[in-house]
Amino acid sequence: MALFKRKNRQEDDDLLDKDPEERGRFTRNKNKDDKDLKSDKPQRRKEPKKPWGRKERILVLMLLVLTVGISAILSLSSRNWKLPGIPRFALPKFSLPFLGSKTIVIEGNRKDRIKSDKGSEFFKDETENLSGVYTLYLVRLGNGSNYGVNEKDVFQAASLIKLPVMAAMFTEVEEGRLSLSSKYKLKSSDKVKGSGSLYNKPPGYEITYENLIKLMGKESDNTAFNIGRKYLGDEKIAEVIGKIGMKNTSLEENSTTSEDIGVFFQELWNGNTLNNDHKEMLLEYLTDTIYENWLPSGIPGDIRVAHKFGRELHVVNDAGIVYANDPFVMVMLSEGIVEKEADLVIPEIASGIYEIESSTDD
Repeated sequence: MALFKRKNRQEDDDLLDKDPEERGRFTRNKNKDDKDLKSDKPQRRKEPKKPWGRKERILVLMLLVLTVGISAILSLSSRNWKLPGIPRFALPKFSLPFLGSKTIVIEGNRKDRIKSDKGSEFFKDETENLSGVYTLYLVRLGNGSNYGVNEKDVFQAASLIKLPVMAAMFTEVEEGRLSLSSKYKLKSSDKVKGSGSLYNKPPGYEITYENLIKLMGKESDNTAFNIGRKYLGDEKIAEVIGKIGMKNTSLEENSTTSEDIGVFFQELWNGNTLNNDHKEMLLEYLTDTIYENWLPSGIPGDIRVAHKFGRELHVVNDAGIVYANDPFVMVMLSEGIVEKEADLVIPEIASGIYEIESSTDD
């Protein structure tokens, strides 16, 4: 056997000596065979996939809790942190006594205080089981006594922000910078979709400034508001807002409080905003509007209501002067609400508050 092996090897060597190309091929194959024989990396067996460990399970649980939490927060915030039958969620507020901050409340006489207590409780009972947050502010124009629920909370003003713009337009007239009979020529860039008929008028349509103010009141016309705002400028409007005393109202943010809206109507009624003629014109433009199904709907039909209505997504606002035997301002704002609920409850609240204020019982 050794002889044969030796012979074969000799033959191979002789062949390789004769053919250099064959020698190279032979050497490569031989090295490969040697490498395969000496391989220190044998094929490993495929391990089965391990189940999730403790860390993976905790991570998935945290992601699930985070997702549910974010969804809950978004849902609550869309309802202004108030769900039906559950108290409104809010972070606790702290005040420092040394800052000297005070809240002044005009309580009125004993009869007014009783009505205020009844009105507050009635309002809370009516809105407690509704989505979102409602606010009430009432001012008795005879003596200035008032009360409110959430009246200092800042809400979206919606179209109630048109009120100081209307007043500012009349102020321009009183200061001699504008004539109500002057005409404005409508531009395409003036048009704003939404409420009001002016949007449907063609460019070049002429309208007096008086009718622009009237449209803001009667129809809550967005195009008329846009024209008035551009004419006045935000700085002038903000100046009028400040002079009236609407401390927490912002034109830019379109925000206000029910107390500020109450102050607007109170100051207007008392003649501190406009002269008597322009005051009466403004209040006339807020009477018998195209939006009579809310606050006025809860007041007897023979009682005049000069009011401003506003509506946005999850927002329904209405506020104005009720010309009862003892006239009063009633303001209702809302945020995060269900519109169908608000459409029903606002007239009911208006009716209940009117009955309380008209009561002659001690």
